Formats: sequence, C-alpha cells, structure tokens
Amino acid sequence: MQPRFGKKIISFIKRIPERILTPIRKTVQTVRLSRKKPEAAFALLTGVVFTAAITFFFIANLLVPDTKFSEEENRMLQTFPEFSVSEYLSGRYEAQIEDYSNDQFLGRKAFIRVKAAADLTEGKVEANGVWKGKDGYLLEDITTPEKGFTERTAEALGSFKKAHPKLRMSFLLVPNAANILEDKLPAAVETADQDALMDDFFASLDATGIRTLDVRETFRKYKDEMQLYYHTDHHWTTDGAYLAYRAVASELGIGQPKDFRSVVVKNDFTGTLASKTGFTVMRKDAIKVMLPESDDAPRSVINYPEKKEKTTSFYRLDNLDKKDAYTVFGGSNEPVYTIRTPIKNSRRLLLVKDSYANCMIPMLTQHFNEIVVVDPRYYFDNVDDLMYSEGITDVFFLYNANTFFGNDSLAMMLEG
Repeated sequence: MQPRFGKKIISFIKRIPERILTPIRKTVQTVRLSRKKPEAAFALLTGVVFTAAITFFFIANLLVPDTKFSEEENRMLQTFPEFSVSEYLSGRYEAQIEDYSNDQFLGRKAFIRVKAAADLTEGKVEANGVWKGKDGYLLEDITTPEKGFTERTAEALGSFKKAHPKLRMSFLLVPNAANILEDKLPAAVETADQDALMDDFFASLDATGIRTLDVRETFRKYKDEMQLYYHTDHHWTTDGAYLAYRAVASELGIGQPKDFRSVVVKNDFTGTLASKTGFTVMRKDAIKVMLPESDDAPRSVINYPEKKEKTTSFYRLDNLDKKDAYTVFGGSNEPVYTIRTPIKNSRRLLLVKDSYANCMIPMLTQHFNEIVVVDPRYYFDNVDDLMYSEGITDVFFLYNANTFFGNDSLAMMLEG
C-alpha cells in the first residue's frame, strides 16, 4: 500500500495533462464559436491583445532601468525603494511603491503628452496640476502638505536651533505664482490658501528663535511693475530673486544689499510647465543673469565635490540650449557644494535650499567668506558634522512654498 503522500504526488502528475489541455480546449472552443459569431471573435481578439499588452509592459518595466530625474517636471522620480520593517509599518514603503509604479512605467512621457492633448481637445484649462492662465501664464497649483508636516518640520527646526543656539538662522519661504498672480488664474478657479499655510508655518517657528522672512507684501506691491515669475516655468525670475534679496538683506544681518545689473542671456525660454502639460506656449521669456555693478567685485571659487570640479563661474551658459535652460544657474541640483569668496570677514553661511535659491546665490556671495550649499532632497550625510567641519556662523533656509510643503526631506535631514 502506497503512502498517502505518494498517492497525492501520483494524482498531481496524472492531472498535469488535464491542467494544460483544459485551457487549450476552451481556447479552441472560443475560436470555433468565433467563426459563427463575429462578436465572439472580437471579444477573443480584444482579450488576446489586452493580455499581450499587459505582459509586454510588465516584462519591459522589469528590464528597463529606472529613470532618476524628469527634465519635463524638474523633479527626482521614485526609484525602486529598499524594504525595511520600519518603512513598511509606517506606511511609507507602500506609498513609495505606489509612487514608483506611477513614475517608472514604460512610455510615461508619451502617455502624459497624450493625456494633455486629450484634455486640451475637451477645452480643459488644467493638466497635471498646472492651470492655463491669462496673459500666457502657466500656473502650478498650490501644494498642500500632508497631515502633521508643519508640526514635524517645526519641531526638527527647533531642535536644530537648540543644538546651535549661537548661530544666526533665517527662513525665507517664497510664495508661488498662483498665489501672487492669482488674478492670472482662469475664471472660477480656486486654489488652496497658500497664505494660510505659510502663516501657520511661520507661527510654528515663533518659539524656535529662527527668523522668518516674508516677501509676500513686497511681491504684491511690485507684481504689476516687474515680472517676478516666468510664464511657463515654476521658478521665480532673476528679477524676483533680486527683489527678495534687497528686501531681506537687513534681516539676514548682511547690511546694505549690493547693486547688480541684469544681462539677458536667452530670449526664447520655455519652461518645464510647458513640457509637463503640452499646453501651447503663447509667451516666451528672457533669462537674465545678475552681475555685480562694480567691475572689481571679487570672484568666487565654486567646488563641486561630487563632480570633482571647480569653477569661478556661477552661470552654465552651455545649458541655455538644453531643455531646462533654468539650469544655467549653477547646473543641476547638487547634494552639497562650497563657494569660497575673497570677502574679508569670518562669516560662513550654510544655505539649505531648493532650486529657487540658485539664481540668488551670486548675490549672497558678496557678504560671506564662504557659503556651503545643501539641498536636503539629495543630501544624506550628517549636517551637524558638515557645519562643525566648515565652521558655520549663519544658516539660511530658502524654499519656494510648493516645493517645501510637498517634500519632507528637510525634516528628515535635520532629524539625522
């Protein structure tokens, strides 16, 4: 008598032909039926094509390397996350997997363009979180933070300030175009209240000892006299950055702002919002760089350790021919780099920033002996160690509100 386990194995082996032949028989029956009924043939064809497409995209997504950066959206894409128990229990791993599936599927750029074109044919004025506004403006929607973001970030900043009580710290949070230029939004469009979000965040820093720098009133005062934002890009213009620099100089403790003159280096700039949406571009912009008014202004040396490169130029003029010409301001976003200037003082600035700061950096170099630039989105080392090694005396946080409220990398960096 055979053991029960052996009988199960023999039974499973005998059923293998049946398991293979059953789907084949059903397919043959469907084919025969399809000869008599055209609708059955169409259903079969649709099912085969759909299954083949799903299989193709599944295999292709496994084989094609992940894309790390989207030039059209000017942001880092989610690559396949590393699993950890803590990330899984907190729910972050599941969210990262969802972001990964959205960011890395094959043909993503083409699908975005097709969707944008379809939206336009239906008369829509919004695509991928961007509004088609008046006077040729494309306006990025206002980002709202996740629950608990403000409290967590304020706590991390407060702890950071307590760890370095003698350092002067300031935080400039720049409003976005959809806030300042709300009159350019399409009729009847309502966005989130960015002013309320900024007010709540500024209030949360009251007890930390970190100065809050607010340029909203200044921007609203000059918005009809100056172009503060590009028409088709989410960044502020160099004029906007220069206006902000002059407005906050005294609060930064750097004395009187220096005089700069603007030089146009490109007249046909089309930004990332145009690429992201597919909207027809009605207005192209000039890109300006700021040069010190004095010809004998000191020159700085910029050291990029990741690239093992040094330069004395803040402007990458070769990038003006690239898709994202805004990278003329220092190139792509770097995790960390240093700027040494001939300024004769002992002040050394840690600039914690997003890409809005890139066009203001040349102005700041007229006031500090050294600037250490850190972008928390890409910097994963210990910031306290960096500060001690560089002898930092001042800290300046500079973000635009949308990037700031949409990313928790600053809190993560400060928490260590």
